[in-house]
Parts: sequence; C-alpha cells; structure tokens
Amino acid sequence: MRRYLEIAVILLLCMHSLMPSVEACEPTKRPPKNPKLQCVADVCGGKGKCGQPCKCTGNDNPWCNGYCTI
Repeated sequence: MRRYLEIAVILLLCMHSLMPSVEACEPTKRPPKNPKLQCVADVCGGKGKCGQPCKCTGNDNPWCNGYCTI
C-alpha cells in the first residue's frame, strides 16, 4: 500500500510541475479580440499557424491549443 502511495505522490508532483505550461488552456489568460488585428486571440492549434503579424503562444503543451498574439 505504501508503494502505491509513493507512486501517486510522485505522479502528482510531476503533474503539478506541468501545470504552469498549461497557461494557454485557461481562456482568461488569452488576450481579447482586437478589431484592428483579426488574428489576435484566434486558436492556433498544434501546428502553430497564425496570420501576420501574429505568432502562436502556448501551443507547446500537447494538452491544449495555443492562441495567436502579437
């Protein structure tokens, strides 16, 4: 039983260390839509494609899509 508890604690610590990289998954962290630049706040997915002059942010995590920002 103690071995399972140790494995569970190690797994939770690993998951906790990954959580800061999931910032792009939280919609409140994304910038608001910009009427001048239509690419801002669009979802860019795993390929990281955004229109010019935007770049993809937060798509380095396989659990969520990134978003386009300047």
